[in-house]
Amino acid sequence: MKKYENTFIVFDVTKGPKVIIEALNTYGEEGWECSTMITVGNMNIVAFLKRSLGEEETKADPTTEKINKLWATDGGK
Repeated sequence: MKKYENTFIVFDVTKGPKVIIEALNTYGEEGWECSTMITVGNMNIVAFLKRSLGEEETKADPTTEKINKLWATDGGK
């Protein structure tokens, strides 16, 4: 299961889309992805961003391992 870090940015719509695009591109270079945007008060757009912190370690499940071996292309050898 992946874990995510979240943040947000507030944009003034009167400054135009170029400001939004530049900010999202800058955050994107740092691994952030825009997950949603909402309009607030007809003058602001709030962008919610997330980035992966990696995958949580999972313990090996013996049943899953057995099934994986059964369905392996090499016959589970």
